[in-house]
Amino acid sequence: MPGPKIDELLLLMDRAFGESEHSLMKNLASVRDESWAVVPEGGKRSIQNIVAHVGMFKFMYANHGFDTGDLDYGEPPATPAPERLASVEAAMDHLREGHEYLTGLIRELGDDSELEALRKAHWGGLVPTRHIIVTMIEHDVYHAGEVNRARALLQDDDGWFVPE
Repeated sequence: MPGPKIDELLLLMDRAFGESEHSLMKNLASVRDESWAVVPEGGKRSIQNIVAHVGMFKFMYANHGFDTGDLDYGEPPATPAPERLASVEAAMDHLREGHEYLTGLIRELGDDSELEALRKAHWGGLVPTRHIIVTMIEHDVYHAGEVNRARALLQDDDGWFVPE
């Protein structure tokens, strides 16, 4: 059973992923099918591309930091079969699997002292466990905002009041 610091980080991880109003999954839930694979004007990536990137690194960080460390960028599940990213719903399922894989491995940590243990990163270096967990929280928050902005541009529904 993990310690209180790990429990708190897992709570923040779950909130960034799907349990808060501003989470990655809440932002994805408002993406229409016609906006999924479209690059916003002036942009470089579609929401589909962003989600593929997020999913890749959920699996890569989990595998390299907490599991066998043998997953390659170009192989499933890091790079899923095309049908796994064909729709918002399919991609959300893929993200859920990656999130459950990552958080499940973190839940197996013995206690809070493991937060300072060095673990393999997907690029081959070693980083403290805490770094991996915090990076993955930040990653979901960052890309939730990116999805939100792309969706707002594509669907013309930003919804924020801007005082004049």
